[in-house]
Amino acid sequence: MTRYYLLLITILLAGCSKKGDPAGAEPAEYYLRFKAEGLQQEYRQVTSAHLYYDAENLAYHCNLTAALDISAPTRNILSLFLVNKEQYKTGIVYHLRNGIHMPKTNAVMPQVMISLLNENGKPYTAQLLPASWYQFDDMAEVRFSEITDKHVRGYFSGLAFTAMPERTPMKITDGEFYLSVIR
Repeated sequence: MTRYYLLLITILLAGCSKKGDPAGAEPAEYYLRFKAEGLQQEYRQVTSAHLYYDAENLAYHCNLTAALDISAPTRNILSLFLVNKEQYKTGIVYHLRNGIHMPKTNAVMPQVMISLLNENGKPYTAQLLPASWYQFDDMAEVRFSEITDKHVRGYFSGLAFTAMPERTPMKITDGEFYLSVIR
């Protein structure tokens, strides 16, 4: 599963070109910042928010992505993946623990997922819903404070882990984003 998210991040980064916000904001103004285990991080390259409707699964998707350095596509990248049955709204907290049914595949997806490649390229994810046979500690939440056709702003936090069996935790706090919207 982790390889799937690494591939997805690489595709997102490779496919996202940056254009200035027509309202006048320059790309350098966009950011995704957070604390990873208490250490401040700020990513200002390849910043994007991709919002779209998936008609096959009757769901809205939002992929928020940023990197520290575009020339190092295998480290210092954070992506937040959201799925919802209604359009995203400001002031609502979206949580990983909320399962969203995807009719095409009959899968249940977490409402929010985190995928992080740290400074060494080690992957951390928050993507596992609680299960009756094991209580996963994965946590992620996102709240939008502003959504326009040009940009999104908001806050996030979570608890992500390395792959099993180690499951080394990475606490992500004080997350904040201001990202340009691509469609």
